Amino acid sequence: MVVARYSVIIWLSVMAACASPEVHFKRQIKAPVMLPYNTEVEKVKAAGDPIKEHARLIAPEIPAQDDVVLQEGAGRAFVTAMDGWIWRLDLKTNVAERFVQSPLLPAGMVQHPGNDDVLYFCVSRGKGQEASKNEPGIYQLTVSTREITRIGTRVPLTEPRTPATGQIGNTYPTAQQTKFQISKLDTSNSRVVEKADDLAISRDGQRIYFTEPYDHAGATLGASVQSRNEILSLGQNAYLWKYDLKAGTVSLVAGQYSYLDGLLLEYSGGDTETSVLVDELSKSRLLRLHLTGPRAGTDQVVLEGLPGLPDGLDRDAQGRVWIALVAERSRLATWLHANPFWKRLLLYLPDRLVPLSKRTGVVVASPDGSIPLYYTMHEGEIFSFVVAMLPGKHGLYPIVYKEGFKGLYLLPYPDALK
Repeated sequence: MVVARYSVIIWLSVMAACASPEVHFKRQIKAPVMLPYNTEVEKVKAAGDPIKEHARLIAPEIPAQDDVVLQEGAGRAFVTAMDGWIWRLDLKTNVAERFVQSPLLPAGMVQHPGNDDVLYFCVSRGKGQEASKNEPGIYQLTVSTREITRIGTRVPLTEPRTPATGQIGNTYPTAQQTKFQISKLDTSNSRVVEKADDLAISRDGQRIYFTEPYDHAGATLGASVQSRNEILSLGQNAYLWKYDLKAGTVSLVAGQYSYLDGLLLEYSGGDTETSVLVDELSKSRLLRLHLTGPRAGTDQVVLEGLPGLPDGLDRDAQGRVWIALVAERSRLATWLHANPFWKRLLLYLPDRLVPLSKRTGVVVASPDGSIPLYYTMHEGEIFSFVVAMLPGKHGLYPIVYKEGFKGLYLLPYPDALK
């Protein structure tokens, strides 16, 4: 009894010394959630540690990255880096240089499909930038002039809506999405984007889709106590937004999902996207959100039970989906989701007492995302926190987002996928 009493006193003392979590995180913790492990993924796991064995450093001066746009025909690449700059890399000489400074931290980036002089990229706050007058959102870079133009930094106000029975969140069919003129958004009808994470552009270059993993005030890019608590509490605060460049409008595509991150647009012929493949990082799974056709407005689980937290999604020349696993999923986290009472206690602990795994890897899936074809997990000796695995003509580029890290690496394609 005495030991138990002193244990409680010690625990309460630890809680008092730790910062109190934001109230909404406590409210987000609800019923037990059973997150499975996918045995089919384990069946295609590579032997050993291919990343450790084959990773080759090609640009040691580039800081930690969030994304890379390859323009292999022009012999160059552009990198969004953790130092707040977009870097340019000469793919022939591997010489890199700072190219242009971003308004805040640059994140996901894509090229206009018909014009390699135009890039679009996400911008979010970094640590220490909470008071910056620059706003998170979507920006355009004109390469030839190095000019950065704001596309949009506000989204319309929305009211949370309970998903329909049998649905994970709320997906809005393209034909039923409410369009708001970007030029008419103000504090009365909209809010600032809190965290623009990743984006995709339509085939015709007219529509930009981007994920906002959560909308808590003061959100920052990368790992933080706030992002950890959002993942731990399985909050349903993620949004998928669309900026229509031609019409000058913004629309809500989907909401009430859990930590949406990477995304890929899908087509059934033509230039109009029919669905979006997205990952729910906190639930270690891929979803499909149907925008048109008989299933418009519905969602489905495509691949669940991933062995890590899925981040960036990319396609290779064969259409296969490369799912970056930023960190290995811990058995403790899986147990906590099934026993949510204990999660409320962990909300009080600082990052140093609840570190993310240094193990990081990738799962490759069939073009529709449903069948795992290859899987490997790096032990973290060379790098950790791979947020994307970008397929190129000459190999794979693991995109590493870790504070203090430097270097861009290149990997050969696995023999199993050649």
